[in-house]
Amino acid sequence: MEGLLDLRQIRTFIEVARTRSFTKAAAQLYYAQSSITAQVQALEKDLGLPLFNRLGRQVELTEMGRQFLGHAEKLICVAEEARLSVQKNGNIVGPLVVSAAESLLTYRLPALLQGFQSAYPDVQLILHTGASCSSIAPLEAGVDLGITIDEPVEVPQLLVQRVRSERMLTVVAAEHALSKRKEISAVEIAEQQILLTEHGCSYRGLFERTLMQQGGRVNKLLEFASVEALKQCAVARMGVAVLPEMVVAEELKRGVLVALPWPQKRMHVYTQLVRHRDKWFSPVMSAFWTMATQLLREPTE
Repeated sequence: MEGLLDLRQIRTFIEVARTRSFTKAAAQLYYAQSSITAQVQALEKDLGLPLFNRLGRQVELTEMGRQFLGHAEKLICVAEEARLSVQKNGNIVGPLVVSAAESLLTYRLPALLQGFQSAYPDVQLILHTGASCSSIAPLEAGVDLGITIDEPVEVPQLLVQRVRSERMLTVVAAEHALSKRKEISAVEIAEQQILLTEHGCSYRGLFERTLMQQGGRVNKLLEFASVEALKQCAVARMGVAVLPEMVVAEELKRGVLVALPWPQKRMHVYTQLVRHRDKWFSPVMSAFWTMATQLLREPTE
């Protein structure tokens, strides 16, 4: 090893290992792909060994890369703890208003909120339940940061960090007539009562577009402002529900709900952090943004 390890290079290495792609890592970290490649090559040179096998557009960890990954993740955690220790009695105090979709507050945020309160006990967290899946609504007046579940957000006045992919499912109760089917067409889906989130929700729009592209159109629906109410109506055999996998994971595991084999190519949205481009990025906001980016992302396999 020629010198001290560069934390930026280590973060990049971890992201490439997680996504198995230099291109995807570049998108997540907002670097040019050439910069990602250069950072990994520099790290490999410092370590004196290859960390990845290059397989076309995908990469996989070498045996030494797998061994190094665990140590790399620990290094980043230690670095974050060191940063927090010097800021604990500094500027990381005061209120922080965070707005998030109901599904994220229920299924993704509890561990993050617990960790943030533990690390920053002097911050007063104020949580708002935003529109079920709107990219703009979470940043209404008085809100510092938003966490949305949406298709990729591209709004000029917002800065966006895409954190993880969320798979969308069409599900029915185990006793539903479609629950045992191995193949289902869009037309057959459209013949059912569809349980959907409110109009304007991005993943409702994704479902409706996908259905129409395959020759179906929603005819009968129940519209909900609450994903929990929507899910319980699906359990009660009231129709085909369209929900993120995280919302129905427990019911699928218990066999109460069944995922339908439509569409064959699964629909995806993303958990994303959003903030106003022109609003001052305070130390409190920065601390939450950093921790959320780390704790909400998809786990390294």
